[in-house]
Amino acid sequence: MKNLNHSKKDCLDFHKAVVSSKNVTKLDPTLKNRLLSLENDIELLYNNFKIKFDTNCLEKTVSNSFPENNKNDLLSLYNYKSKLIQELKLEITTTETNRIINTCQNCTLSEINSFDHILPKEEFSEFVVNPLNLFPSCTICNSYKGKIWNQNGNKIYLNLYLDNLPHLQYLFVDIEYEKNTFGLKFYLENKFGIEDRLFSLIESHYERLHLLKRFSDNGDKVISPLRNQIKPYLKLLDLNEIKSMSIETSNLNRTVFGFNYWESILELSLINNSDFINSL
Repeated sequence: MKNLNHSKKDCLDFHKAVVSSKNVTKLDPTLKNRLLSLENDIELLYNNFKIKFDTNCLEKTVSNSFPENNKNDLLSLYNYKSKLIQELKLEITTTETNRIINTCQNCTLSEINSFDHILPKEEFSEFVVNPLNLFPSCTICNSYKGKIWNQNGNKIYLNLYLDNLPHLQYLFVDIEYEKNTFGLKFYLENKFGIEDRLFSLIESHYERLHLLKRFSDNGDKVISPLRNQIKPYLKLLDLNEIKSMSIETSNLNRTVFGFNYWESILELSLINNSDFINSL
């Protein structure tokens, strides 16, 4: 899990570009004009959104409560497969080294195939194509998140544009070996002094997206490749040397994929687990 840089596009200009891209159809010839008539309201709302975004307090945003017809018009702007939305996705997921991230950072498990509306589009249709409200995600995380985005006025999910992840380990895994099978139990623990409010938000994010169970269920994605990576060297190198190389590789992956990247955390635990080493 890593923070992503948000889009540098002018948000209102992007909204206008999406409106402009809408085709006039015989079924709804006045749609574009209706959308254009909302632009003054949208500009004010976008300005307010930007203020809250810059101070990381989007949870204080109040929905404009557009009439149902206006809301439906605004919702029609969002199409994940549209050219402008795909260009936005490419911008956000391209790193400074021109590497394209195609894994959902909300979970680091599944392919990006949607956008998460940080403020749900059903409630905040005015921000349906606001680039700062769109975070590349997978449909699995989106389905778990649903329309619930806060609790008692407090946010319950990490905003990986704004909530800086700590360079401290908070994800751990217990490993049990029985009948030639590894049982995994991932867990969160604040061992290294992460600020309480941030750690609580991390806990909420992981719990509501069922990440700990999803990591455990995908454990063989790590166990078998790691075993195959080590085995060829057992007759060539000292075991401690092999372990040191594997640890170095896992830590290098943490610099790329996140300090608490679940695969690296599991690899490091396996390398230091006697049952795993004896099973090679």
